[in-house]
Parts: sequence; structure tokens; C-alpha cells
Amino acid sequence: MTGRTTRSRATAAAAALTGCALLLAGCGIKRTGVIESGHAATVKVPGSKNAATLYFVSKDGDRVVPVPFSIGTDYMLAPVPLLRILLDGPTGPASAAGLTTALPKVSDTQSEAATVSKYVPDKGITVGVPFPVAGLSDLARKQLVCTFGVSAVRDTVTPVAIQGTDTTLPATDCNPRR
Repeated sequence: MTGRTTRSRATAAAAALTGCALLLAGCGIKRTGVIESGHAATVKVPGSKNAATLYFVSKDGDRVVPVPFSIGTDYMLAPVPLLRILLDGPTGPASAAGLTTALPKVSDTQSEAATVSKYVPDKGITVGVPFPVAGLSDLARKQLVCTFGVSAVRDTVTPVAIQGTDTTLPATDCNPRR
């Protein structure tokens, strides 16, 4: 009887080890690399169809985050006031969530010098700011390009050039992840 008990224990141990080996081996799915599947998904921002989207810097300081802004369901915010709101930085819930801005602080007098050109279909728009732009951080540029590329012209994502007191940066499209 001792031999039979030893064999059944050995068989049980072998079965357990075989089961563990099968679990560790996986289910036969081969590894693959990253598969490109096209453009990123789009998200409907809450608010009316007239809501603008401002882009502020995340509390971690590593990316820009869209923030819907609306003054009412029947009104579309004009581009110049939108620029002034962006230059003032986040307020209310956006500020409470820890969002910040990478754009330089400007006085009320300076903010009055802010401009936004008319939309030209093959060129986009130019945002004029009252400070030098050659040394702007990537996040500051993204704030301007994404806010105006998405919100300045209804139902259009447009390239945005940034004109400062020192130079004009070439027009680029909004890509918050780039």
C-alpha cells in the first residue's frame, strides 16, 4: 500500500506541476508590436454647440487639458475675448482642479493689444499676443494653438500661427499629445 500511495502522490504532484506550467505558458497568443489604427478618438465636450474650448496645463505640468467654456447657449464667444480669458489663466472649477497656465502673465492694458486675425481657409488664423514668443515653452504654444485651432472657427479645426512682439511662429495644427 505504501507504494501505491507514493505513486498517487507523485502523480498528483506531476499533474499539479503540469497545470502550473500550462498556466505560466499562457494561452498561445503571440506577442505583437504597436498597431497604428488611425487618428485619436474625438470626444464631445459638454456644453452647447457654441461652447469654446480653452486649453490649460494639467496639475502635473506635463500636458494641456481641454476645458469647456460657454457664456450661454445662444452666444458664441468672439476670438479676442477668448484670448483674453486664456491669458488670464484658469478660474473656478479649472483652477480648483489644479490646472495652470504656461503663458506669461499680462496686465489688463497689455491684454487689450491681443489680436486674432480673420480665418483664411488655406492659411488658418494668426493669434497676436503682447509678449515675445520665440522662447515660449511647448506647453504655452499648445495652449494657444489648441484653444484657437479648435474654438476660433465654428466646426473647423484650423492651423494657428502665433505672432508676438519679437517674431511670428509658423502655423501648426493642434495636437495636444505631440
